[in-house]
Amino acid sequence: MDASTRAAPGKARKILRRTLSGGALAGALGGLLWWSQSEPRVVPLAALLVVLCLCFEVSRMGSFALVDLLPPLALATFAAALLSQAQLEARAIVAAHAGEFPDAANGVLPPNYGRDAAFAGLVALAAHSIQSRRAAWFPRATARACAMVGVGALLAWQLAEAHHGDAGLRFSALVMGVVVVGTALCSWSRADMRRRALFVGLLAAWIVPPLFALEGLRQAHGLAGLVLLLVASKVGDTFGYYVGGAIGKRHPFPRLSPGKTVAGCVASLVGCVAVVVALHLAGLAPAARHGTIGVALAAVAINLAAQAGDLLESHAKRKAGVKDSSGWFGPSGGLFDQVDSLLLTVPMAVLCWPFAFQGAP
Repeated sequence: MDASTRAAPGKARKILRRTLSGGALAGALGGLLWWSQSEPRVVPLAALLVVLCLCFEVSRMGSFALVDLLPPLALATFAAALLSQAQLEARAIVAAHAGEFPDAANGVLPPNYGRDAAFAGLVALAAHSIQSRRAAWFPRATARACAMVGVGALLAWQLAEAHHGDAGLRFSALVMGVVVVGTALCSWSRADMRRRALFVGLLAAWIVPPLFALEGLRQAHGLAGLVLLLVASKVGDTFGYYVGGAIGKRHPFPRLSPGKTVAGCVASLVGCVAVVVALHLAGLAPAARHGTIGVALAAVAINLAAQAGDLLESHAKRKAGVKDSSGWFGPSGGLFDQVDSLLLTVPMAVLCWPFAFQGAP
């Protein structure tokens, strides 16, 4: 028996194990979505748990473990969760009293993914800058207490009610700026600390906010809109994996993702568009604003974001010096490997779902 004959069963076994693992994850996700119909808090709580696990996994990933990422990422996660929940509750109150108080919406800051991502990044940057200060007069316990004060100031800026006047909003923004700049300067006297703090801030802005935005998308476009986003984010991976493994020859990103092929990328795009359009034609998607063409364009945008998210995650793993983010899901890798596409498709959906689909009734 030659080497190629021996390799074939091993590859087939790997594909089967990965298929079974992915099917089990898809079934668990489907169960959570079904449960969310009767219990709205399921999605926010699941997002909090997944993001915390993701932060733990990333903080232990290869050379990233040397940076002490977990405290700032966890702090940014809890701050983002509080902010997201406060905004959801505020919008619910406004919707309930819209007829009684026509100007009530003036007291709620409109949804803004960029602002929320910047918020998470600044929290992590400030927390990491403070904890990097190791002087005897500035112990870590005090540093983390100061970081909590900084988070409180950032939350005050985010949640300041506009109808209380511009003075309150500007004061909260001033406090936020002083806290962030002051804490950052604690450890920014050295170039390596500056680079490390910026890395932590950008990492938090990338991996923390997306999953907390899922509940807002569910409220805006219904459960059908959320399911469509999740399907569009992951179905391309399936097409790309099987088609690329079967006929893929050319590797367009050999350094970032050696396994990715041109055939797989094309199959991912075509398969995603086909599935999303089929769901739309079957009446399983939210009502479209611009017909099938608009839905197809939205699917293209989501798939390109999903493939970019996969490449960005591969780049992060290369920097950390690991092949998989962990072994939590066997042949499917770790949690980071499972949610990589969502980290860019969610912000893309925040932009293009309102263009493609009507809001939930």
